[in-house]
Amino acid sequence: MRVIDVDRYYVASDSGLKQAAAIWQQSPTLGIDTEFIRVDTFHPRPALIQVSNGEQCWLIDVLDISDFSPLGDIITAPHIMKIVHAAGEDLEVFDRLLGTLPTPLFDTQIGAAFCGHGASIGYSRLVQAVLDIELSKEQCRSDWLARPLTEEQQHYASLDVLYLPTLYTHLQSELTRQQRTGWAEEENLRQLTRYREQRDASYNMERINNAWRLGHTEKKRLWHLVLGRDALAREHNKPRNHIAKDFALFEMARRPPGHITELSNIEGLRSSGIRQFGQHLIELARDVPQDLVCPALADPLGKTETEHLKKLRAVTEHIANSHQLPPELLARKTELEQLVRQYFLQRHATGIIMPERFKGWRQPVIGQPLHDEITTWN
Repeated sequence: MRVIDVDRYYVASDSGLKQAAAIWQQSPTLGIDTEFIRVDTFHPRPALIQVSNGEQCWLIDVLDISDFSPLGDIITAPHIMKIVHAAGEDLEVFDRLLGTLPTPLFDTQIGAAFCGHGASIGYSRLVQAVLDIELSKEQCRSDWLARPLTEEQQHYASLDVLYLPTLYTHLQSELTRQQRTGWAEEENLRQLTRYREQRDASYNMERINNAWRLGHTEKKRLWHLVLGRDALAREHNKPRNHIAKDFALFEMARRPPGHITELSNIEGLRSSGIRQFGQHLIELARDVPQDLVCPALADPLGKTETEHLKKLRAVTEHIANSHQLPPELLARKTELEQLVRQYFLQRHATGIIMPERFKGWRQPVIGQPLHDEITTWN
């Protein structure tokens, strides 16, 4: 693998960040990325922010910066397109560090999906596929909070953003050719909206195996435990699993413990978690408010419902193949299940309400075909 030369600058002072931001203001596109650690914390611990105009790269050492306002101005500058790859956790880093999100935003993973590269292609694979450049992955598991950063770490971090502006140019050209530019713009806006909506959302109880099997009282107890675990995780900045795994909450909802000594017999509880949070968990399981409203948990689809789900998935896969798109980009399985449940609940298609995500570009592409399929079931 050939060594790639990078024109790189290390920014480790407020004055250096201000000077770099003045240069960035002149660029219509900027690639951005973050490096962080999230091993034993609820929130990511930012370590490094990378910026590139496609020719030069800047590594911003967030541990040495106190005034991030110049970066915040860049992140929200309307004349600069911010380009990221798989923005998910990066959005949380920017939100917590700067109190704002990158706008306007172009996620190259989303753009690549619309251009036929699959639903979740990685950055290195996309660079290889589009630019025929092979990147090393040797530093992806680095300790980015360690100082000083090694030459290898800095080089890897630079390459993580160096090609984003070029990828953007290539993908935009292909999106224009396929008349999907508006699709990508809508999906990038939707990603920002979805992050804002889910930023402070509680853990989804449907992710807990067999939660639907619990009785009414047990479900309320489980929901109280889920809410309490979330509060503890945020307050103490601990991963949810360090406090209690899902299985442990499920067991406590079924058989609420009366004494802290009983917790050691429950799978999914760490000894350190029991010492720090055990008594609180016992109280959560015991003192469930009478007026607590628990989210509804749907039973698994029955045989007849599953057969109808297969019909919707067949429609989705057919349209996805015809457009050379991944099926999950058109419709998620959970969304198709929602449509099936809604149909069997109402027993007629005219009352079917398509999920919000089926509006916009999806409405003619997949929303209407799914609705048309459902109308044949009457």
